[in-house]
Amino acid sequence: MEKGSANKKTAVISIDVEEWYHLEYFDRSKCDESVSVLDGFDSFVELVEKYGIKSTYFIVGELIDSVQDKLKKLHSKGNDIALHSWSHKRPVSLNEGEFIQDMNRSLEEMKKIHSEKCGYRAPCFSLNRDYLNQIINEGFLYDSSRINQEEHPLYTSLDISDFKSVVPNSIYDKGGFKEFEVSTIKFLGLSIPISGGGYLRIIPWPIYSMLFKRYIKNNDHYNLFIHPFELSSKKIKTPKETSFLTNFRFNYNRKKVKRRMEKLILLLKKNGFEFKTFKELAR
Repeated sequence: MEKGSANKKTAVISIDVEEWYHLEYFDRSKCDESVSVLDGFDSFVELVEKYGIKSTYFIVGELIDSVQDKLKKLHSKGNDIALHSWSHKRPVSLNEGEFIQDMNRSLEEMKKIHSEKCGYRAPCFSLNRDYLNQIINEGFLYDSSRINQEEHPLYTSLDISDFKSVVPNSIYDKGGFKEFEVSTIKFLGLSIPISGGGYLRIIPWPIYSMLFKRYIKNNDHYNLFIHPFELSSKKIKTPKETSFLTNFRFNYNRKKVKRRMEKLILLLKKNGFEFKTFKELAR
């Protein structure tokens, strides 16, 4: 799938199925966990099914029970159900034993949905090479925790220097195991994610769409992620000590996310991208 080959350009639309209180910048012990934003999960399903897109769902293990029937239905339709840790703790904040326990507990819970090899994405893209090796050894099919953005304080730089580049700056392979990198682009000397998430809400749309169009013109693979809270209609009462900045980045432009996602999907279609799941590309 090198640039200029006969293969089609591909795009993956994914969602990290987590609750608002899983976000790193909230103290979970002070959050009202009775309020759920998983209506945003339903909104995502409605959107991608409107366009006939099979997608990848990275589920936090402790939520599998609450959405088990929905995940089974999605899996039966050919969607990719993958893991996003047990309780959304950053892997680099865990020691090796804790990480292995977290991974195994999640895998055991996943059996309620399917028993196939699945993929993994680390919370906050915070995976190191030692833990990636654990994922590979455990028999996972792929990982999607690599992001090239040193500016973010929570992200880590994942060493995959011994992987073969399959699609430049996007897809890498080592012995059949695939690593999928989050889509970023250089702008004014900075590495800017144009892959959804908070960036889709906070970056002014004219700038975001300009960078997005530049990216898809020059690359053969695009990787978008989103979260339920960004598509939820719920008004969340955050803990009283939450800072103005945190409240801003949590709430800003949430109402515009669905429409902006639709615009990206239509632009991808117009530019000849074929929608795939990570599982399909990994195989």
